Amino acid sequence: MKRKNNKAFTLAEVLITIGIIGVVAAMTIPNLITKYQKKQTVAKLQKSISVLNQAYKLSLAEEDYPDIDDILNLPIEKYFSIYWAPYLKQGTYCKTYRDCGYSFAQFKKLDGSYDPFQMTRDANYTFKTNDGMIYSIQIRGYGGNTYTNGKVSTSGAVSVVIDINGSKGPNTWGKDVFEVTGSYLEGRDLQPLGYGKTTQEIDQNCRKGAWGRYCAEKIRRAGWVIDKSYPWK
Repeated sequence: MKRKNNKAFTLAEVLITIGIIGVVAAMTIPNLITKYQKKQTVAKLQKSISVLNQAYKLSLAEEDYPDIDDILNLPIEKYFSIYWAPYLKQGTYCKTYRDCGYSFAQFKKLDGSYDPFQMTRDANYTFKTNDGMIYSIQIRGYGGNTYTNGKVSTSGAVSVVIDINGSKGPNTWGKDVFEVTGSYLEGRDLQPLGYGKTTQEIDQNCRKGAWGRYCAEKIRRAGWVIDKSYPWK
């Protein structure tokens, strides 16, 4: 009667196999995580811009394209209550940065320094939505040369800074903090800050060692992807 020759892996072979699997996992998992994070960043950015634009367009239509001089004379809370609140699902109003969960008032630039901008300064209306995003809306006025009824009118823009993951961090321009802007005079959609800049200007601002305020526009120009030229790390 012949004995069956049952072959099995030795302990050394098992350990070698586990080691190989570990090396492969160490090489691939970080890349997969990075790809996922990039896609999530773009998806959240697109969602936030879409939500803002829906409210902005409805406001323009309902308010019959308001006069920028009238808007600039409004306190920021009153401006928000008229031109945004009826068309946007507001969550928690943030009077101070701590109300929104931040431990520090300022964001970081891509060069590691801190931006003077503060989400909850008096000129801004800042709020947190139920999906965890934080928005800070501001109106800017500029001396213009647009003539209406024979007089010089003031041009103005609405600016919205978006923190796509709230206070979780890294709270850095181009990573989780972005800005969009629109002109009441032109009545066009809100667009990433830097929309009218050259590619060279965008790349100079959205790179390692720079500010990062034009990074949303860099993403848009790449076809709404974070490509290899993007200062992700």
